[in-house]
Amino acid sequence: MEKLSIAEKIRKNTAEKLVLRAFCALFLSCILFLFLAYPVPFDSVVFFKKVGFLPFTGAFFGFYAVLSVVFTLVDSLKLERLILLISFIGYALITLFETDAIWYGFGACLVLLVICVYVFKDEHSPALRRDINKKIVVIIAVAAGLYFAVFVGVQTVCKYLALSTPNYDFGIFSQMFYYMKNTFLPYATAERDMLLSHFAVHISPVFYLFLPFYMIYPSPETLMVCQAVLLASGVIPVVMICKKLGLSNKASAAFSLIYALYPALCGGCFFDLHENKFLAPLLLWLFYFIVKNKWYGIAVFSVLVMLVKEDAPVYVAFAGLFVLAGAKKKDKFKGLAMISGAVVYFVFAVLMLNRFGLGTMDERFYNYMSDQSDSLWNVAANVFKDPAYVIRQIFDTTADPSVENKMEFLLRMLIPLGFLPFFTKKLSRYILLLPLVLINLMPEYVYQHSIFFQYTYGSLAFLMFLSILNYSELSEKIKRTMGTYAVIASVFVCAQSVWPYARYTENYATHKEYCDTVRAAIDTIPEEASVAAETFYCAAASQRKELYDLDGTSHTYEVDYIILDLRFSSGQEKLRSFERSGDYSEYYRFDGWIAIYKRR
Repeated sequence: MEKLSIAEKIRKNTAEKLVLRAFCALFLSCILFLFLAYPVPFDSVVFFKKVGFLPFTGAFFGFYAVLSVVFTLVDSLKLERLILLISFIGYALITLFETDAIWYGFGACLVLLVICVYVFKDEHSPALRRDINKKIVVIIAVAAGLYFAVFVGVQTVCKYLALSTPNYDFGIFSQMFYYMKNTFLPYATAERDMLLSHFAVHISPVFYLFLPFYMIYPSPETLMVCQAVLLASGVIPVVMICKKLGLSNKASAAFSLIYALYPALCGGCFFDLHENKFLAPLLLWLFYFIVKNKWYGIAVFSVLVMLVKEDAPVYVAFAGLFVLAGAKKKDKFKGLAMISGAVVYFVFAVLMLNRFGLGTMDERFYNYMSDQSDSLWNVAANVFKDPAYVIRQIFDTTADPSVENKMEFLLRMLIPLGFLPFFTKKLSRYILLLPLVLINLMPEYVYQHSIFFQYTYGSLAFLMFLSILNYSELSEKIKRTMGTYAVIASVFVCAQSVWPYARYTENYATHKEYCDTVRAAIDTIPEEASVAAETFYCAAASQRKELYDLDGTSHTYEVDYIILDLRFSSGQEKLRSFERSGDYSEYYRFDGWIAIYKRR
């Protein structure tokens, strides 16, 4: 290829700078008029009328002139490219906060990718190749973990305090821990309308890891804080995996931020407490010991993962299959041991649930069953017989409009990782994508493919590990581009889907006096009394032996106290019924909020 002459390089450089400054001036002008037009949203016709063409054009040329003067004095093309990236990030973030249009967010991430590819196209820049100090990595990783723990912890605690946590999935666990504190057994009455061990529904001994902290401060808030800290601790194995794979300090810091900002990690916490949350940090530790090739760590964390839930051995089996496919001959027994242990424990857990519990929740795969009597074995057989049907189900975009469809879910899972899970030619690594396919994409159950529920925590650990693994083998140019893109894209997706969703601190601050009054009223009910409460008041009433969800209980006229939620029409309707009842008399009422009735 013929080299450019000095004159041609100057002309090309000048033309590039003119275009760069034009785009920078455009984004800066847009930011200015977004503030001037506030509160008119950018995606409305009213915005066109609010923003005049002449003022906007004047601002555009004004910014263009200032940029031209500045960069005449400071001649740096790299700095101009950086200003382009920063100005676009600012503009995109403001607009993302203003709209919940999912596909606009994806479009902004696409434009971001184009800009990142352009900004980091200079492969030989010493400034971009310069690494950061190890201490800075520690500071960034700790800051990332603290951000997650504080943000999620405060929001979820405020959700409970604002009386916004339903019985499923918080009231049942809050009562379960009350029983665990007093009897060391995971019993609850609120889960299945009778006194029953939670292990009859899900075999989850891993919950006992929270018990020491709950014993110190026995309160529903403790559970929310423990969950937030647990998930934040996943930053540690993420950084350790990065270092073990030989990633730079900058890359290690970037992945700690990507993990803490990952939308699915945060989003599921707003559907309260669940054992699945343990999967993310435990699987990441398992992957760390797989990379380190230490059998004792693999054994310990394989067992801990399986103790999360009866279906958790599936994740250990896939991790074992990955080890088996990619390990050296002498290390393949580790993969075989993981798969064998997972199969044995899974069969044992299924038999225990079917014999002593309520059975496994096979209905999550009902779209692969020919009739209701089919079991998981029939599901496996049907998948084997009709793979085309499986592919159709995976890419089916029809869903409840209140929950994202599968394609939207996939993009929310992959964009914040810069699509790094696909940056490999090694077929064995695609095994790590199978949990996402099996658990999240194959079922028709809409909550399985939503970042706001608990079913993503195993899959996201696999995706995170696969992203780090693939990143470690990329060229320096692609590393810089995709690493930067992934961090910023995580912020973009959070800004649109997670951060606006988390308004529980604001909600509690607005209604603090009323919410505190309601909880104080519930606390006056004797601990030994039996209670039936509407779903959002179950958690506040959970520190007792006998509690039922009023919306699904058969004990309505047997309990000592009835708690009605007057914030909703259903509570108002029940209120009229109990006002006419001769079995109960009014114990306490706070109009618009709560009514408590006591059996005569």
